[in-house]
Amino acid sequence: MQDGPDTATDQEIALPSTAGMDDTAVPADPFAPPSAMTTVQAQTSPAPVPAAVPSGGWGDNILLVVTFALLVVIALLAFRVVRMREELIFAREQRAASEAEGKQLRHLLKSSEAAAEIRVRHRVAQLLQRTQVVEREREALEQINTRLRRLVKLDELTGILNVQELGHALDEELRRALRAERPVTLIICDIDGFRRYNRVHGHDRGDDLLKRIAHLTQSVFRRGGDQVGRIAGDRFAVIAAETDYDSAIKRAESLRRRVWDSAIAFTEDEGPGRVTVSLGVTTLTPNRAVKPYQVFERGVLALQLAKKRGGNLVRGDRADGRHGGAARPSPNPAGEIAARGATGIAVRLFEDDGAEPGDSG
Repeated sequence: MQDGPDTATDQEIALPSTAGMDDTAVPADPFAPPSAMTTVQAQTSPAPVPAAVPSGGWGDNILLVVTFALLVVIALLAFRVVRMREELIFAREQRAASEAEGKQLRHLLKSSEAAAEIRVRHRVAQLLQRTQVVEREREALEQINTRLRRLVKLDELTGILNVQELGHALDEELRRALRAERPVTLIICDIDGFRRYNRVHGHDRGDDLLKRIAHLTQSVFRRGGDQVGRIAGDRFAVIAAETDYDSAIKRAESLRRRVWDSAIAFTEDEGPGRVTVSLGVTTLTPNRAVKPYQVFERGVLALQLAKKRGGNLVRGDRADGRHGGAARPSPNPAGEIAARGATGIAVRLFEDDGAEPGDSG
């Protein structure tokens, strides 16, 4: 039986072609959910074939080189950082060590400065002590030298000029008087009977008498140009610069009177009962060079005249021929021995005159 006209015949229905389809393919379920369908499709779709990786290309080599270079640079930077860190730590340690050493040095410096200051102060103290010792020794030496000079110039017993210094002083005064054309006077004083005084009263009293007469002589002749000295034994001499004859006689008489007024006891059977002195005065105004021994000779001759008259007298001699009561000095060969020196001749003359004219004792 035939259907209507809208019915298709078997020949008219076209079926999908199965060509190119896999036998294992599962037909899609039109009534399945979409996800299931997708899963089925995925299971039925062919797997993609991976692309072949090319080997040994230039791009890969450059990438490897760059990567290696970067690694090397990173390694170097890391090494440099580590090195710098170590150097920084070492520098800090060195700085700390330097600061510690500097602090130690400063401490040592302060200690050394303190020690040096202490040593300097100690040394200065020692030097001051040595200076004081040296100063004391110098003062002691000066005192000794002063004493030695006094011993050389002064008589040890009486403290007035000794015969050597008196001779030098007379020589200087004669030279000065020659230049200035002024007079110079020599006065020689002798204690009457001094040997008998020593026998009666002893040598200790005799020494005291010499000191007393020396003091009295200095008390009379105390002007600036006067020089008093001890010649030998009991004889004294006075150099009176710029003193004329008359003034010298008056001053010598003042000394004789001063000794007499002192009333120094002289116990003996005969005599005045007191110590007396005799004085010889000679004055000259030199117009040529005069030796000291010549002046001493004239003074001794004037003294001898006073002693011969009994002592306790003043007698004088003038170089210009006016002798004031004394005999004119006669030539004396002994006085011409100038080679022995003024002082030595004076001592010889005074020692030769030790018999004391007019002294029986």
